[in-house]
Amino acid sequence: MLFNSIPYLILFALTYIIYWNIPQKGRKTLLLTSSVIFYGYFSFTFLFHFLAVILVNYWFSERIFKKKEEGKSDKLLLTTIVALNVANLAFFKYFYFVTGSVYSITGWTQAKAFTESWSIFLPLAISFYTFQVIALQVDIHRGILKDKISFQDYFLFILFFPQLIAGPIMRSDNFIPQIDHPEIDSDRMKKGLFLLMGGLFKKVVIAENIAPIIAPIYMDPGKYDSFSLLFANLGFAMQVYCDFSGYTDMARGSANLLGYEIPENFKGPFLAQSFRDLWSRWHITLSSWLRDYLYIPLGGSQGTVFRSNLNMFITMCLGGLWHGANWAFVAWGAYLGAFLWIERSLYLARGKKKLLPDSLPFVGLIRTICVFFIFSFSGVFFRAAARGDESMNVVYEVFKGILTFRNVGDTLDRVNELPMFVVIGLFFNWLQYSDVAYSKLKPYQNYLLPAFAVVMLLLMGIFGDGGQDFIYFQF
Repeated sequence: MLFNSIPYLILFALTYIIYWNIPQKGRKTLLLTSSVIFYGYFSFTFLFHFLAVILVNYWFSERIFKKKEEGKSDKLLLTTIVALNVANLAFFKYFYFVTGSVYSITGWTQAKAFTESWSIFLPLAISFYTFQVIALQVDIHRGILKDKISFQDYFLFILFFPQLIAGPIMRSDNFIPQIDHPEIDSDRMKKGLFLLMGGLFKKVVIAENIAPIIAPIYMDPGKYDSFSLLFANLGFAMQVYCDFSGYTDMARGSANLLGYEIPENFKGPFLAQSFRDLWSRWHITLSSWLRDYLYIPLGGSQGTVFRSNLNMFITMCLGGLWHGANWAFVAWGAYLGAFLWIERSLYLARGKKKLLPDSLPFVGLIRTICVFFIFSFSGVFFRAAARGDESMNVVYEVFKGILTFRNVGDTLDRVNELPMFVVIGLFFNWLQYSDVAYSKLKPYQNYLLPAFAVVMLLLMGIFGDGGQDFIYFQF
């Protein structure tokens, strides 16, 4: 059930109308029911698998709470449930990746035959809900969540349908304190509507129009000139941003209309002046999860500079693998991890001074452009992963075509439209970050809201094609 679809509009409208016309004690039951319908719409079979995962995690949470109350160690319980969650994710998501890698490295035909004897489908949202339940277990262990969670609240925290499929990855202190106290007023309602429409605009008007323009590049990159390859690469970076931040906006808008706040996932990432700054703005809930539950347990910044950088590099590689069972995703994480390593090493080598002094003219703009272009090139790995076993060959062909400044070859159809979509996406990137824009426009929101609604209806009629999947639904 896509946010940009009629079934979601019907489900949310019915939920919203009933929700605000029943007592609070019935609202959680309604949200759980709507969430079950929302997930079951994708796959009725995997719904039972998902509910079983939550039930098992709830049982372990109760046992961990009990151990803490008794003053006993809960490490064995925590280790067991984390291992079970990782094993569940690994089986469904990485079975073919592991067996395929074994075959590629060893040539062992039994591995290939074993792989072909299985037919495994990936449960929707398994990567997101696995990280969310692991974080919940660790938070209980660390004492961040001090009070027991009721059976109903536990299920609602994991199942809450606005953020269920592709995040943001909520933490216990993000949502659980709000469960019994949803709050709505005119400002939150208007904010929710603006977020819904803004997210729809980014998804339907920008992301879904970029996608068909750049798709031919990744089918046969060797036939296109460098200009087409470069702008297709920039276009894909903007497509991912508009697609995923659009989803997050619609998730947050839906939650706002139900009286809840859920975390922001993007804060103007293309305004970042360093890679460290970028990862505090891009997919924020994943970045913070990787920091708190992987980087720090690996040792974090403790120890030598080399060890700290290695911990960061390993975290980025595993973060890439989380995105998909393909070596291109691992390379994506390694590519970005390498630039973080280089940036930090140069920063420390200069005595914690910036590589480009602030006194230089336009230095902020230069830093921003450099980070944006380098980050955009990482999209080659991300997009090429869709080609499966051919992904790294595609990566090689794209980089070769760009870096050799190839003038011969085909020019991508409609490539001249990509700069326009990139500029519009960058405007939304700034608008999302700028509090000044929101404060200046707020007095006019009663006029802007209906005008924006009419414009969105017209644009969806022109550009909409029935709704495409969100990119992050595959994770």
